[in-house]
Amino acid sequence: MFADPTSVTYATVAKSLARIGSTDTQSEYKLNDSGVVYDLILSHQFSKRNRVVARLRRDAAVTDPLVPAQNILASMTASFTIDFPTTGYTVADAQNLGNALTAFLTSGNILKLANGET
Repeated sequence: MFADPTSVTYATVAKSLARIGSTDTQSEYKLNDSGVVYDLILSHQFSKRNRVVARLRRDAAVTDPLVPAQNILASMTASFTIDFPTTGYTVADAQNLGNALTAFLTSGNILKLANGET
């Protein structure tokens, strides 16, 4: 199990998220930082295929583009999934694949993706 609280860094600022729930297959960590909510879900599924997921969501009030004097709630999500068969690949193989992807996902490459480059 991950540490409680666990930390994520958003825009160079560390955020401490407290565990708000857990089961055998999932844990959820959350922080309400003056109306900006960070929600981290870590889960796994071991069945015909193995799947591990880390998903971070950020909810915040933003200016309504139709009525600039009002705010609306907006959310965004980033997720990381490793899906691999129960036979043929090891956990170390899955780790190597995940490490390869996270090494590729530099700040610059994430910006390119967010701008629509493929």
